[in-house]
Amino acid sequence: MSNNKQINTALIRKQVEKNRAYLVKLICDLVKICSYSGEEETIQRFLKGKLDELGMETKLVWVDPEKLMQYKGFSHDGFPYEHRCSLVGVKKGTQTGGKAVTGHTLHGSKVSIGSRSLILNGHVDIVPPGDLDRWNDDPLSGKYEDGKIYGRGTLDMKGGLAAGITAVRVLQEMGFNNHGDISIASVCGEETGGCGAFALVEDGINADGCIILEPTSLKICHIQSGCHTFKLKLRGFSVHACMAYKGINVIDKFYLIYDALKAMDKRRHERFGSKNARYYENPSNIAPLNVGMLTTGEWPSSVPDRLEADGRIGIFPGETVEDMHREFEETVRISADSDPWLRYNQPGVEWYEGLFEPVEVPIESDLIKTLAASHRDMLGRNVEYEAATYGSDMRIFNLYANIPSIMYGPGDVSLAHTVNEHIEIEDVLEAVSSLVLMLINWCGGDLPITR
Repeated sequence: MSNNKQINTALIRKQVEKNRAYLVKLICDLVKICSYSGEEETIQRFLKGKLDELGMETKLVWVDPEKLMQYKGFSHDGFPYEHRCSLVGVKKGTQTGGKAVTGHTLHGSKVSIGSRSLILNGHVDIVPPGDLDRWNDDPLSGKYEDGKIYGRGTLDMKGGLAAGITAVRVLQEMGFNNHGDISIASVCGEETGGCGAFALVEDGINADGCIILEPTSLKICHIQSGCHTFKLKLRGFSVHACMAYKGINVIDKFYLIYDALKAMDKRRHERFGSKNARYYENPSNIAPLNVGMLTTGEWPSSVPDRLEADGRIGIFPGETVEDMHREFEETVRISADSDPWLRYNQPGVEWYEGLFEPVEVPIESDLIKTLAASHRDMLGRNVEYEAATYGSDMRIFNLYANIPSIMYGPGDVSLAHTVNEHIEIEDVLEAVSSLVLMLINWCGGDLPITR
């Protein structure tokens, strides 16, 4: 495609519609393949076959945790690694490494386009289904009914990954000869910390941009808050419950610390939250505190003298992990110093697993501007922008591979990790259409039919 030719978006939509059945079957097939954490090999080999069919150069990249320990954001997630691998498929470009054309205008936005490489990324691991009695069907049924596909992982995020694969298939059918490389990266271990993405970084993955196909309702998510998992350890003094006043109930002492941490959380949002608040659904929930587990006591008739509290604390975009740790630990110490018992029995703070670092991609970047213009031209409406309070592999590609990466994909994230998870096929088809035009605009190439 020469850069001054007009692309016929109606032709793209028509070709995407021809792939409706292919897309439905692909998502259904993916959902039927069990891919819980630590069990991703089977689905990756299935997908490798799909990418081979598209003529892509494919490679399985195995997770070696010993090699990944060098990365600050990596931690063992407790699952075995024997069957954990990521998959990369590359449709090599004819002008890889060439310069982008600058000053081109897409729907009124000046961007640089052409001869640049792009990764479409998705993860195949899924979370457990929860209470099976609440599901209408088997969580791995892949049932297609009334325009919706049901099952664990349909939304998060096999539907988005299938959209990326189908977009490459559409371009192949249209005879598109891409200038920049087009890659599909299917990773394992995203739900438990990103070992699959780290494995790709260690393997040397590289590109000029990456779109993480997470369910954002086709909003561009360019900001991701971070978080880290903590453990608080407190001690009290145990006596028989009939003489409780002579003991030190560690639960009471925990609430002193907990109240101080909640006040800290409010102050942090007042201090950090204003910069990007417009992109968050709830400005008081940008990088929130949560205590999710309490373990205490050994006997109903004894005053408990030991308590462990496990939770997560958010990290604001622009804040370092170290600064967050320092504020959290100082809050615990100052609160403890205000209490006669805790002053001499200081709570312990441990940080472990689940480190998700914050990241932000400038909204003025070419990646975002090109995607926004492609979205408008293809779907006939302006794109919306949002920020995520959850972790994703977006941070890994940005921070550890220096690849500008954003989230953009089909489906409503509020349906993720819940019963009767599903995705609407029309939403996925829209994603395919938008991604097709994005690949044309970003990577450049020769398209036989443009009008």
